[in-house]
Amino acid sequence: MRKIDTSKAHYVGLDQRIAPRSDVYARLPFVMPDGQQEMCTCVNISADGLLMRFERGLEIGDLIVFRMPIIGRIAAKVVWSLAGKTGVQFETSISAEDYLPMIRAMGGRGDVN
Repeated sequence: MRKIDTSKAHYVGLDQRIAPRSDVYARLPFVMPDGQQEMCTCVNISADGLLMRFERGLEIGDLIVFRMPIIGRIAAKVVWSLAGKTGVQFETSISAEDYLPMIRAMGGRGDVN
């Protein structure tokens, strides 16, 4: 089995995701690298990361901290950012026990794509 280097984005085929994502549409507060608090819109999420809409954009490698329902604070590293959309990878994966309750709290159905 091939070992995956999680310090870099992985692009396999047309679907460039490490794990399946659940579609959601939720406003999330987060803390920028400079400590400023902002709001973004979460478009989809997995146990390993999320896609957010944030007009100001972020730099690859930036560390941000989200305040999520159910799980509380979770740090994430910016993997890519383009045209008001940003993909982040969580520093630690969300546990299976917390993932579905969190998705439901965010207004998602809990199925993955």
